[in-house]
Amino acid sequence: AAVPGGDRWFQLYFLKDPALMSGMLRRAKASGYRVLCMTLDLAVHGRRERDIRNAFTVPLRPRLRTVAEVLARPAWLAGFLRNGVRFGNFADAAPSSSGFSSIAQHVAKLCDASATWRTVEAVAREWDGPFVVKGVLSPQDALRAVELGAEAVIVSNHGGRQLDHVPSAVAALPAIVRAVAGRAQVILDGGVRRGVDLVKARALGADACMIGRPFLWGLAAAGEPGVARTIEMFREELDIALALLGVPSVEAVDADCLYREAPAA
Repeated sequence: AAVPGGDRWFQLYFLKDPALMSGMLRRAKASGYRVLCMTLDLAVHGRRERDIRNAFTVPLRPRLRTVAEVLARPAWLAGFLRNGVRFGNFADAAPSSSGFSSIAQHVAKLCDASATWRTVEAVAREWDGPFVVKGVLSPQDALRAVELGAEAVIVSNHGGRQLDHVPSAVAALPAIVRAVAGRAQVILDGGVRRGVDLVKARALGADACMIGRPFLWGLAAAGEPGVARTIEMFREELDIALALLGVPSVEAVDADCLYREAPAA
């Protein structure tokens, strides 16, 4: 409601509880969401070793370092104690007496590892509107998504947090662009940190990029003004990159903007 002109996309994970999933779809439709984004690469939680090193567990088991870091941020602590943290989408599905930690544990057990392309097809039929699929790294999966009616495929490895040794999203991008061949949009997700990354993605055939972590960093550093500044930085860096490449617009960026080392004689 706060952004009436925004184009609303709702991201859905496949859940074991079909009634809960259907309820989310109905709520998203009722709230004016236009596009459904089905995420394919979270059948189970990956072994996120960075979280393990940082002792990020559910339920939270604070260490002395954790306590010290929290106490060093009194404003954040006051806001947390005042407002708490909750999973709004799942609060009604967990026991009414649950707190943040128990709801998080409940959510972690909800993902459906048995979901298949038939599940994608069934959810798309229930949604009955534009949908995209996220978490695609292979041309074959991209083609299957297009055959089922996806308007876009999002090339993503979930931030590199799910499965070791999968390719980066940008490495997988060109083959997927060739396979899709214009029948759907191809969106790059992951590793986009600067405006010049947008140029590289466009030169490799992406129609758009998704940006996640930089916005979170801006939000953590300065709230809403931090996010606005992040957007400005991307715009400034993109404009400089286009000028230095000698191209008038993003639409004019193509493979000729890439430097490719000549093959050895």
